[in-house]
Amino acid sequence: MPNKRSRRKKVQNFCCTYCERRLWRLGSSKHHLFYREASEIKQHLNIPRKNAIFLAAKGVYIDHNSWIEEFFCGDHGKMWLLVSKQADGSLAAVLPSHKDWSRTTGTLNPDTPNPSVSEFSYRMSRRTGSQFAGSAKTGRPYWGD
Repeated sequence: MPNKRSRRKKVQNFCCTYCERRLWRLGSSKHHLFYREASEIKQHLNIPRKNAIFLAAKGVYIDHNSWIEEFFCGDHGKMWLLVSKQADGSLAAVLPSHKDWSRTTGTLNPDTPNPSVSEFSYRMSRRTGSQFAGSAKTGRPYWGD
């Protein structure tokens, strides 16, 4: 009986939210969501208020059933998705909101530039093609003047 204990059939595929093609996992780390207040814990975990207050009293609660992970689409490139483990064991993936980004461990929102990078460096990193080869002032190449 080949492949009797194979986990291959349990691998779940995710689809791009824009083009419905298959997404590939990039093997990036999982950035789990955390909650600080009892109301957040109650809302997101669907547990009774008393249990939520008890978990909030212990400190920050890290939800190991929801995380943000990086995926790759052949048409749209890299994208981040909020992956949640459902009660039946399946995984559901949606685009994360700004609120989700603020509740993750060790991440910066990719929609905003890195605050430690200067505006000039950020602009220069976005230039492409012939613009990149030329000088910022004249548009001519640095060599051959």
